[in-house]
Amino acid sequence: MRLMVNRDTRFYYKLWIPFVLFVLAISAGIVLQLQKTQPAPAGREDASVSSELLEEELPAPDEQNSSGLPEFDATVYGAVPNDSKDDTKALQAAINAAAAKKGIVRIPAGTFLINTDPQTGTLHVQDGSDIRMDSKTILKSIPNDLPIYRVFTVYNQKNVKISGGTLIGDRYDHQGTEGEFGHGIFIGGHSSQVTVSKVTAKDFWGDGFIIEGDAKTGDYPTKIAIYDSTGHNNRRQGLSITAGKDIIVKNNTFSKTNGTAPEAGIDLERDPPFDRPLENVSLLNNTVVDNNGYGIMFVYASENNAENNVVKNNKKGGVYIGGSQDSGAANNNTVRNNSITGNEGNGIFINFSTANSIISNTIEKSTKDGISLLNHVGQNRVSNNLVRQNEGNGISIWGGLNDQSGIVVQSNEVRANSKTGLAITDVSDATITGNQLLGNKKDGITLKDVKGSTVEENTSKENGDSE
Repeated sequence: MRLMVNRDTRFYYKLWIPFVLFVLAISAGIVLQLQKTQPAPAGREDASVSSELLEEELPAPDEQNSSGLPEFDATVYGAVPNDSKDDTKALQAAINAAAAKKGIVRIPAGTFLINTDPQTGTLHVQDGSDIRMDSKTILKSIPNDLPIYRVFTVYNQKNVKISGGTLIGDRYDHQGTEGEFGHGIFIGGHSSQVTVSKVTAKDFWGDGFIIEGDAKTGDYPTKIAIYDSTGHNNRRQGLSITAGKDIIVKNNTFSKTNGTAPEAGIDLERDPPFDRPLENVSLLNNTVVDNNGYGIMFVYASENNAENNVVKNNKKGGVYIGGSQDSGAANNNTVRNNSITGNEGNGIFINFSTANSIISNTIEKSTKDGISLLNHVGQNRVSNNLVRQNEGNGISIWGGLNDQSGIVVQSNEVRANSKTGLAITDVSDATITGNQLLGNKKDGITLKDVKGSTVEENTSKENGDSE
């Protein structure tokens, strides 16, 4: 505290001295009390700083603390922004201290270098961690030659929050050629109630984000949420989910994945031996654009949904739902109210998978078919979609040799596609009703080996067959 005294009032100066001493004594007591609110790291007993003082000294954080929880500033534990030195141990010390007191970790603006080796480094997130990064925080992977690495590891932990900041991988400086599993945030084992928000993960050797089970223990994550985040220019995937239940992926952007297959924006792909679930995953309001693979993939993944997403300009196709003859299928998924436009390949491709629902989407300007179903595709439902201006057929179905019954194609508007509006082959007990087939360059509808099916009330006009 500083006392201002006018030089013209020196006569009264001595009268102020007792008052000043009294105020200083009170202030000193307050500061000592505040310093007790945040413990110092080991060996740094002189570095205690109160959360109140930190709020004055650091830039205002993006995520304000209204909970009254103690705060732990990473720089107090030795992390120094922009000094080109390894900050892993200092950040880990802050994470550990905050978790022990159920507090909040603050990582301020600036670049911090991370040793991402899972054996000697990575940032191990603890139970109850709440890690908040400034919008200008960068955690950058120190270049390595490892086939597997991670910035954040969340393994067998619960009640975790990670928010803000940018995570940058080493794909341009990677020192090896093997592997494809360098990740920004890894969530695995039986982790539960984990939320990732407003995080950008880019330039990783593998995936920006991955949610993965444990093949040895059979564990899998539950109640995971990723929202308002970005995965950009990662080498393998924007987001991979290989096992888990009750997962929400909402309001994110996944773009420019390229480098090694599958190169998808979002890939739900259940890992062998296929003994862990991958279900009840909701993909909501995401933007998935300009990826080298598919925009969204459901591979050996059942009981999931993708709704209100924008899936655009992906090089292999828009949405893939698939299995194989030997390893199982992707069944009972719902793809609803999505905008699927300008993708190379098929807009939606279903292969060796049954009982999926493709409802009320707009699928347009694909370089192949708008919607394609191929092999072992019984019980799939395609209804109320707008399928237009695709370079192949509007909707193409080949039932294959097995499980070809019970397909429903109903109330779709199939317009101005470069080939046939609706082409169906080798199905039985199908329901093909109420479709509008308008202005397609070849036939409005073609049926071949369609057995025991209901085909009625379809409108076919101004197609290339002059119907």
